Amino acid sequence: MLTRSHLAALALCGAPLLACKSGPHERETPSRTCGDSIHDLGWLSGSWLQATAPNTLEEHWTHADGGTLMGVSRAVVQGKTVFFEYMRIEAREDGLYYVAQPMGRPGTDFKLVRCNSSGVLFENLQNEHPKHIRYERLSPTHLSARIEGEKDGKPVAQDFHFTRM
Repeated sequence: MLTRSHLAALALCGAPLLACKSGPHERETPSRTCGDSIHDLGWLSGSWLQATAPNTLEEHWTHADGGTLMGVSRAVVQGKTVFFEYMRIEAREDGLYYVAQPMGRPGTDFKLVRCNSSGVLFENLQNEHPKHIRYERLSPTHLSARIEGEKDGKPVAQDFHFTRM
C-alpha cells in the first residue's frame, strides 16, 4: 500500500526518504499551557504550498473553531492530482488528535504528545507509517512538516517545506 510519504516522495521529484531523527526517548506529555485548546494550533490555519516545478504539494487548513481545524492536502504531478488527504485536528476529552484520511480512507488517529507556540507533535506508535506527524511554524510565511515511521522494519521520514500562499 502506498502511504502519504511514498506518494509525496514520488510527487516531488523523487525526494529520498530520510532516516528518522527522533525516537521514543524524545516523547513528552502535553504542556498545560499548550495543547489544551484547539486555538493553540491556530497558527496552522491558511493555505500552504511546496512547489518543485512542475509539481506541487499543498495543504489548506481552516481557522480553529468548534473544537476542530479541518484540512485537505493534494499532490499534483505534471498537472495531475496523484494524491489527496483529508485531515482534521480535533479536541477530545483526553486531548487533541490529528486524524489523517489519505485518499479518503477511514481515519487514523494521532494524539498530541508535544506542543509549544510554534510547533506540534502527534503520535500513533501502533501505526507502521507514519508514527509521528510534526508541524513547525518557522515564520509567519514558512511552515515545515515531517512524517516519521517504519518501512520493512527500518526508520523512514519525509520532510515538507511550505510557503504561505
